[in-house]
Amino acid sequence: MKYIKPWALFLLGAFTISTAPPHSSLEDGLVAYYSFNYCDARDESGNGSDGELFGSVSCWCGIEDDGLLLDGGAGYIEFPGKVNRYFNTSDFTVSFYFKSEQYLVFQQSLLSKRKDCDEFNMFDLMLDLNNREVHTSVHETPEKYYSGLSPALDTTNWIHFTLVREGTRAYTFINGELHRQSFRCSGVDITNDAVLSFSNSPCVQSGQARRFKGVLDELRIYGRALSPDEVRELYQEHPVENAVMDCVS
Repeated sequence: MKYIKPWALFLLGAFTISTAPPHSSLEDGLVAYYSFNYCDARDESGNGSDGELFGSVSCWCGIEDDGLLLDGGAGYIEFPGKVNRYFNTSDFTVSFYFKSEQYLVFQQSLLSKRKDCDEFNMFDLMLDLNNREVHTSVHETPEKYYSGLSPALDTTNWIHFTLVREGTRAYTFINGELHRQSFRCSGVDITNDAVLSFSNSPCVQSGQARRFKGVLDELRIYGRALSPDEVRELYQEHPVENAVMDCVS
């Protein structure tokens, strides 16, 4: 049996984990970007996925410049267009800031792409202040999904949330730091024809959740998996400790 020197094994291992091409910019793979600085939901990536506001959605202080304030009643946002093509079996990243303005026992709808309030081919993010977490559901079926993805929250102030799906793995980050990860050997297919939305999960219509009351800002969707370093770099552009906590003042 031929002896392989330890340094050769090290180089082989390093090569194995570095085959993915490096990305030079946080603009690489960005398929939709909503700064909300114009008090609307225009897609500033130039890819044509402008959002539409419904109900009571108004301008308010964001994590950076302006954000959108949703009233927790009739207010929600839909994001039609090309952005919806990226939620299937391929890699993706969603990243956004939010700040809740009310405590509820019920879960509050955040970002979702879900046809019905069931567990088939969907992803859905819910703010669960009762259990102090972002309840994170990424399902193909009730039996085939990424388990244990819901990150805990230790504050009700501004939060930066990131969900990354990379191949057969999924990760959630809070304020730039990895909190949860999950593995599914065959992957998870979340393909559906629902429109990506915020505060409009079908579980709101079924009475199992409520609309979000609070501020949304800096929503980004990528057609690739951001690395942990990139998530941290993205967060460092607008760390929550620099946010204006009182819009009036």
